Amino acid sequence: MSFSRPEYLVFLWLLIPVAMLSAFGVRRKMKAIRDVDKSGAEWSIIPRIDMSKVVIKRGVQSVGIALLLLAMAGPELSNGQKPVRRKGPDVVFMLDVSNSMLAGDITPTRLARAKFEVLQISRSLADGRRALLLFAGAPVVQCPLTMDQEDFETLLDMASPDQIVSQGTVYQRAFESALRLLNSAGSAGSRETVLVLVSDGEDHGRDFGAVAGELRAKGIHLYAIGVGSGEAVPIPMPASGSQPAGMKRDSRGQVVMTRFHPDILGSLVREAGGQFYHSLPDAPVHDKVLAEINREVSASRWVMVPGYLQPMHREFIAAGLFLLFAGMALTDTARRKVIG
Repeated sequence: MSFSRPEYLVFLWLLIPVAMLSAFGVRRKMKAIRDVDKSGAEWSIIPRIDMSKVVIKRGVQSVGIALLLLAMAGPELSNGQKPVRRKGPDVVFMLDVSNSMLAGDITPTRLARAKFEVLQISRSLADGRRALLLFAGAPVVQCPLTMDQEDFETLLDMASPDQIVSQGTVYQRAFESALRLLNSAGSAGSRETVLVLVSDGEDHGRDFGAVAGELRAKGIHLYAIGVGSGEAVPIPMPASGSQPAGMKRDSRGQVVMTRFHPDILGSLVREAGGQFYHSLPDAPVHDKVLAEINREVSASRWVMVPGYLQPMHREFIAAGLFLLFAGMALTDTARRKVIG
């Protein structure tokens, strides 16, 4: 048994308030009977509540409601399994657009090199979809999953630190947003899922161990591309309003220096079971990343899925309505003996 719309299974939680309301109704009914017949004598024309009948009546009605809720989820009976060819991969490019990516230790800037790597990988994807997620202190979906390379390139070219007010670099939030993006697109099962993180390795957030574990559990492939050199360099800041262009400074007026941190990216990759690449000025890595993505995709191109599916929602609706009407016909009271 499988469901074509499993997201509707969440409505089964409605059975809890239904059961509570039912119990409340029985209590009110019992109280009303006690108020009318205060004698409690065995010989009376007023019916009494039979708890065994109450359980049967409410149980039948609850099962009927549950069957109707299950019908919403599209129940299906499958006949064995069959091999199918997976579609192309879904690749989410996670591009760091924090201010430190404006550093010029990689010509012309770290951000320009990162965009170049992303562009080359995206152009070489065969029949897959790509998405662009920008992040700094907070993530922003710049481009949802699409097969339109032209739109993707346009939005990639527009990516800059100006698009995110909250600066700094927090990987955990970015990964959580990427996972939500893949889940909402229904990528699980039908496509191979890939995350390509491009960053200079600075992380000012919390530990990302839990997210890394989720990546491994869901079989999501992670490739991290580090941009930057080991040299400490200042962070140029563009002009903003009345603020002239210059170098980023701290609260004491000292110039803030940034340095590439391959150890942070390396730690992230090891926790998530992914691979790390260092993009150097004379040695881009987009071809290596693309070759690895293609290798992973081709290795899992064929998957087993349920065979012929027979919809069962009509049967569930019929059974649910029958039980609801049957529950309405049942009584939960037993008449007391009447004085003859």
